[in-house]
Amino acid sequence: MNLSHALALAEESDHFDRLPDEVVLLIFHSIGDARSLFRCLCVCKRFSCLVPRVRSLHLSLPRRKPISRPTSLFNCFTLFFSKFISKPLKHLCRIKSTSSSTSDSNSLNRVLRNFREIDSVHIKLPFYGGIDQCGGVAADGFDSLVKWKAEFGRDLKSCVIMGATSLQRIGEEQETKQVQEDEQVELELLTDRELRLRVVWIISSLISASARHHFLKQILSDHPMLRSVVVSDGNNQGKLCMGKEQLVEMKDSMEESLMVVGSNSQTWLERTPVPELSIKMSHVRVLELPETGYKMRGATLVEVRAVSGEMKGNEGDSSFDGEGEEKAFDEAVREMLKVKKSYVMTMNAF
Repeated sequence: MNLSHALALAEESDHFDRLPDEVVLLIFHSIGDARSLFRCLCVCKRFSCLVPRVRSLHLSLPRRKPISRPTSLFNCFTLFFSKFISKPLKHLCRIKSTSSSTSDSNSLNRVLRNFREIDSVHIKLPFYGGIDQCGGVAADGFDSLVKWKAEFGRDLKSCVIMGATSLQRIGEEQETKQVQEDEQVELELLTDRELRLRVVWIISSLISASARHHFLKQILSDHPMLRSVVVSDGNNQGKLCMGKEQLVEMKDSMEESLMVVGSNSQTWLERTPVPELSIKMSHVRVLELPETGYKMRGATLVEVRAVSGEMKGNEGDSSFDGEGEEKAFDEAVREMLKVKKSYVMTMNAF
């Protein structure tokens, strides 16, 4: 009788309660996902006390269902008008709607406000397509592959953009006249059309990085203890990275803005302006990547620096993390840094 009673008590008892708080916190830290931890708050009183003490989080914002558009002859004119007149503004509007919309911001703040001690967060924004947000097809009909990585403090410090018109496994591409043409024009300069495409890559990446920096301001205001922030997207096309020093600089600039214009103003919540920039661009018609086994056509590396910024040695991190194609882009950056010929230009603030 006593034995059966003991077994019944053992089955009814929760062995998880025997774990010390330090071990439970370690488990929560290994979970990391903010939405999963948010749900753990409702499990029991003990969880509701321990979950807010998690210091490192990652959070993916869900992709909203796109608005369906009716098909009609009038749409043909609309598409023509969009491509040749309003296309440069389309990307900016999409960025503002996806990265700084009220619904996304409210959803993020609603989750993060339960974590009082976080010092590291990785936010993944929804991805809605390529540079022009239309199935990965960039301006002028080029099928483009673009990756970028930006570092901010008060303003933009550096941005590395790696782009290409195609990426294939070595041996998979068809041996056609295109290969011979690439060999013949390997040393030629970029055409006007190709140069315009690269400019679209640069401006689109900088606007996206600036919008993500703006997106962080409210988060930093609510969580001043943050020491590391990464903002990426669902397709890993772009990544904004900020460390402890950059976040302190950003917080100081926000406080200075409030002191200058008054506590009732919210000018620090406006889109972060892009400063005057110095740009170095290298281009190779065909780039073979033996380490990862890829061949990249139209490979272009763009290194962006703020004219007024002070770079200490190799301060900018130009690496791209990941596997497969991500690793191929990382190898491409290393190979492109060896190219001696490059375009040098400046871009006004905007």
